[in-house]
Amino acid sequence: MNAIPETGTQLPPLDLVDEAGEPTSLAQEVGGRLAVVHLMRSSSCPVCLAHAAALQRMLDDGTLGDAVVLLIAPGGADEARDAAQRAARRAPSARVLASDTAHARLGLGTVALLQQSATIVLDPMGVVRSVRASTLPTGSFSAEEVRSAVASQPTGAEASDA
Repeated sequence: MNAIPETGTQLPPLDLVDEAGEPTSLAQEVGGRLAVVHLMRSSSCPVCLAHAAALQRMLDDGTLGDAVVLLIAPGGADEARDAAQRAARRAPSARVLASDTAHARLGLGTVALLQQSATIVLDPMGVVRSVRASTLPTGSFSAEEVRSAVASQPTGAEASDA
């Protein structure tokens, strides 16, 4: 099994699919922007959906700036569609996708039949700035860690000067 990415490392490429079954990739979805990626335990995980709602509130209050928020369910287009329907009211600004391989590629396995979940903040170059992973979904998200990781990234003129 792969290891969970560490802060300061490049996130490996991830193949994704949208709710219409169209293939995409993490790099394509992020497009050189700051990103918050939440890898859901399942498309129907109520705790993961609560994390999505918290991310939406952070988008709404400006905490995340112009970061893109991605929710990734394990599975294919059916799971992406299910997750998108479930997240629509809670996190309408999030892009909802799925992948048969992303969780395993990022070292997120199953423990006692529970799929591990994670929240990862990526800088515009795809470097991990924060990662929190857990077997219990309540442990896979920290608003304070996301805030801190996002706040540490240059924005606007600072980013273009870097």
